[in-house]
Amino acid sequence: RDGLSYDVFSAVAKAVLRAGEHPASGQIDILRGLRAETLIATGHSQSAGRLATYFNNIHPLDPVFDGGMVHGGGGRLRDDQEVRLFKVMAETDIRRRAADPQPDTNYFRQWEVAGTAHADYDFEVEYSRMRLLADGQPLAQAAPRNPGCALPTHSRVPFRNVLNAAYEHLVRWVEDGTEPPTAPRLRVARLLPDLELARDEHGNVLGGIRLAAHAVPTANNTGMNNPADGGSRFCGLYGSHEPFEAATLQRLYPTHAGYVKAVREIVGQNLADGYILPYAAARTIQAAEVA
Repeated sequence: RDGLSYDVFSAVAKAVLRAGEHPASGQIDILRGLRAETLIATGHSQSAGRLATYFNNIHPLDPVFDGGMVHGGGGRLRDDQEVRLFKVMAETDIRRRAADPQPDTNYFRQWEVAGTAHADYDFEVEYSRMRLLADGQPLAQAAPRNPGCALPTHSRVPFRNVLNAAYEHLVRWVEDGTEPPTAPRLRVARLLPDLELARDEHGNVLGGIRLAAHAVPTANNTGMNNPADGGSRFCGLYGSHEPFEAATLQRLYPTHAGYVKAVREIVGQNLADGYILPYAAARTIQAAEVA
């Protein structure tokens, strides 16, 4: 049955009417009068792996999508077809892929976001809200679970800020050919016998796209974790978050104004580089001002 999923995926995309198209006799207009200008396929985690298979083997036979956003997984992607493919990876996702990096081309981009987790704090809170909504409970009760991992869970570095910017770039790439900016990859200290990413004195990874929460740190945020005795087998996806001690914060940021200034500088650079959108920049600065 899984093998049929690829054809189902294409069939649904073909059912979407494009700009200027009209439904044939008896055809259901699934967008009820709206028309699509751009079709982008996207998948995260397990779905990212299946989407990579789809773009490598199925889509070239009968292209239907204009672009693809693969995040949180997926192997190497074909770049010999006229479809723009963007891959955005958290620190967690690099563990099994650092040994086989794929270079950027005119049809492929990969961004790697330092300090981010496959399923981070934002993901966990939104998942909590979904469960509360399904149970008819107040959304104000939303909170991350304690999955019993070796380290405190759920990186606070906001992966979605970079992902949202990547979508904007992908749409422009498809529609007018404006190529997205490239980004540095996470730095590897050692590949064998086990992968080790290069880290600073606090344990935060080097390289990659460095958001303010990572470049101006108040905690050790990583994409790595392991289950404690009896903990969840999914701990490896949650990353970790260990706040700095007060003495470390005082040493790094003697004044609040100095901390805010450092955040502003990094946010401005991220914005200029195209790695975040203006709303995320404003929200990050506001959070620093009230920290």
